[in-house]
Amino acid sequence: MNKAKLTIIEENQSATSQTAYAVSRAILEGDWEKLDGLLDTNFTYTGDGYHFTKDQYIAFMQDMRAAFSNFEMTLEKTITENDFVSIRFNSKVVNTGSFMGSPANNKNLMVTGIFQRHIKQGKVVQEWQTTDLLGTMNQIGFGAMFGYAVFVTGFKVKSKPLVRKHNSFLHLDGKVENFDLLDGPAKNRYIKNFNNH
Repeated sequence: MNKAKLTIIEENQSATSQTAYAVSRAILEGDWEKLDGLLDTNFTYTGDGYHFTKDQYIAFMQDMRAAFSNFEMTLEKTITENDFVSIRFNSKVVNTGSFMGSPANNKNLMVTGIFQRHIKQGKVVQEWQTTDLLGTMNQIGFGAMFGYAVFVTGFKVKSKPLVRKHNSFLHLDGKVENFDLLDGPAKNRYIKNFNNH
């Protein structure tokens, strides 16, 4: 397994764009305290059928970060206008943990999409995202497609609530890099033990 890697193509040097980049960097680095500081208290996220508060967003990113390995995220194109930053991205990952109700399948996945972040006074106040989710779910398999359908459609099935974990989540011996280097089963044991404490 490899450490997470972020590549920015056509980097925009404006403070607004740098704040938008910092959010993605904090997620990849598992720096939940930094991510918390970059998001406004009243931050909201809307994307792919989800509507999250700040803590729900961080919880979702924690779960996502834990479920995938060998992160290689590329921010391909940045468009900045006033307080808004739109970024086209692609991410290469390996599915080593359960996600959205689907067990790990150790497949290499390519996730693509666009997100827009609204920034005021150095904080992200809103984010909107569109992902090629159907393409991603097809790569993961039927279980993920079904889990997604249950989570965001009209099915009246109780889904597991998103719970934000402590800032130390994924920090094995104080470093996320140590978590990244574990194989899938070891990562899943770590997550299970963390959740049981």
